[in-house]
Amino acid sequence: MFGDWGGLRTELEQKGYALSMSYRNDAATNLSGGHNKDKTLEYADQFAFTLNMDLDKIAGIKDAHLVTILSDRNGKDLTAERLIDTRQGQLGSSQEVFGRGNVTRLTQFMFRQKLLDGRLEYSVGRFGPDAFGQFPCDFQNLIFCASSPGNWHGDDWYNFPISQWGASTKLNFASEWAFQVGVFEQNPTLLENRNHFKVSTSGREGVIIPAELIWFPKQALFGLPAEYRIGGFYNTSNATDLYEGADGQPQPLTPNGEFEEHSHRTGWWYVARQTVATINNDPKRNIEVFNQGFWNDRATGYVARHYNLGVTINGPFDARQGDAIGIAVGGLSVANAVSKRQRLVNEINNVSDYDDPRFLPVQGDEYSAEIYYGAKITNWLTLRPNLQYIVHPGGVNQVDSALVGGLMVRASL
Repeated sequence: MFGDWGGLRTELEQKGYALSMSYRNDAATNLSGGHNKDKTLEYADQFAFTLNMDLDKIAGIKDAHLVTILSDRNGKDLTAERLIDTRQGQLGSSQEVFGRGNVTRLTQFMFRQKLLDGRLEYSVGRFGPDAFGQFPCDFQNLIFCASSPGNWHGDDWYNFPISQWGASTKLNFASEWAFQVGVFEQNPTLLENRNHFKVSTSGREGVIIPAELIWFPKQALFGLPAEYRIGGFYNTSNATDLYEGADGQPQPLTPNGEFEEHSHRTGWWYVARQTVATINNDPKRNIEVFNQGFWNDRATGYVARHYNLGVTINGPFDARQGDAIGIAVGGLSVANAVSKRQRLVNEINNVSDYDDPRFLPVQGDEYSAEIYYGAKITNWLTLRPNLQYIVHPGGVNQVDSALVGGLMVRASL
């Protein structure tokens, strides 16, 4: 948007300093349905400022970079404001970019280097495990965006824009295969706005160890490229049981109300992205089918599973080769233990009327669908109007399904 700054950007890049800035805005309005029928328009946005230092040019360190990212988020979430019954917690979101506080954060300060002719890459510093279960964020609904573990194990696994101390390594051990593993600090104090530039490890409760196998054939189904990932994590921090009390009874019956504690948490995921056709034999104008799945362990994972299926069409029209179309459906399921505890609480309180303020809504499944058209207006600006349909927002059957109109704005500054 701001061009080459009179040649300064190019001059800095030649010296090893690459500067970039991006802006994203997710706006959404409740066209119908949801828990609160009052119409409103909410927005959430994010600025990101990146400095990528080529240490080969600057200090003679071969194939090494030092990457610093500052991010700033603002706005409100339509899902929390209108779609869900606030007596229960939120599951998905109609505005993916919302979350982790309206604050400027140190999102990344990472040293990265490639060895063995690029086959081995390692990273150390402050960053998140975003590379594990990696998936693009072209859809506005969170169910179709980014790494599943970070979205649905998000109380412990911190994706962008949170940073934590960590280290990871990736080995391309064959022409179409790679394996990566990492170790990341698990520290809930990093979620607090006042700790947006925190670099100490005070408050750390353990570590998360993700591992992932990646297959990226150039010729898979139909002789076309694909990417397939399967991975899992082990979290060493203590975790609270969803149903059992410390004395072995259901927690609502435990006299002091304490939950049973577990010594660790686990989960696993897969990502499948397969090009099924190209338009006019142009690989940039590909039609890609995707599918994601994620599972938490049954005893401690509030969201038991996540799944989606969709298609993206890049360059759908000869006259609009920079545009894209996306269609997807997906869902979330709350753990059975969560629903069981909610029903027990209502039974203990002798309340069965949903409209009774004492009633604890019972959560189950939430389903979402989205269709968008991404119009590339200029080289630096893309607009993606979209429609979303959310069934049982918050996983509560009594909440009316919601139709949401959205607009994603992406700009490179």
